[in-house]
Amino acid sequence: MKAENSFILQLEQKAKEQKLLVKTEIMPEWAKGIGGWLTVNPWRVIIPISALAYCILRTAYGYGFREFVLGLFGGFA
Repeated sequence: MKAENSFILQLEQKAKEQKLLVKTEIMPEWAKGIGGWLTVNPWRVIIPISALAYCILRTAYGYGFREFVLGLFGGFA
């Protein structure tokens, strides 16, 4: 019986430590929500951002940027 009581006390102590750790986390609540959303399927963000970045860079640098990307990935450059 004594061992069970000491085990329960240890668990309660660890629970208090975990609560303190959660309270002192640096990540804000909104970032936790976005992180959870991204872990389900990160491609829903990666693909649109990369497409938008490519369009912006292609507009800014023109034909040379397209050739750079094709050469980077072993294309027709």
